[in-house]
Amino acid sequence: MATDDYGQGINVAALLDAPDAATLARNLANGIASRSILRFASASARAVALTGIAAPVAGMHTYLEDTQRLYFYTGAAWRQVSSLTQQGTVSMSWANANTASVTVTFPFAFAAQPNVFVNLNSGNGAVARWSCRAYQITATSFIAFLYAADPAALTTGTAIPVQWLATLA
Repeated sequence: MATDDYGQGINVAALLDAPDAATLARNLANGIASRSILRFASASARAVALTGIAAPVAGMHTYLEDTQRLYFYTGAAWRQVSSLTQQGTVSMSWANANTASVTVTFPFAFAAQPNVFVNLNSGNGAVARWSCRAYQITATSFIAFLYAADPAALTTGTAIPVQWLATLA
């Protein structure tokens, strides 16, 4: 058997090899699959599938559906490729108040409590002096809390955009 033109070690049939369609197909499928991103329901499902002849090799990548994360194999262990991040904007309005809050639900649940950052995206009037923070953060939601720098100053805000970023390392 010959190998592919890209030096990836994928076995392909040479013209002088005895015809064997099953071996040819298996060599191509295994060669391509082992270099693709493999999907598994969980780390335990990955461990069951990747054994014996299909044992992981350095550089292999997998995606786990339960954690919604990408991993690569170092040759000794699976390592996460990057953090899981979600972001969005919520529009907030309030009348004659010095605080405002809204519950934000993530588009999909994190596996654990993420870090959440909020930004009050307005530079208009008294609202420009307001601040914001996230609290009561869970794997599925958080509360965006806005507050006036001067608690005695009551203001009105209409359709104020609050940007948020949630990341799970």
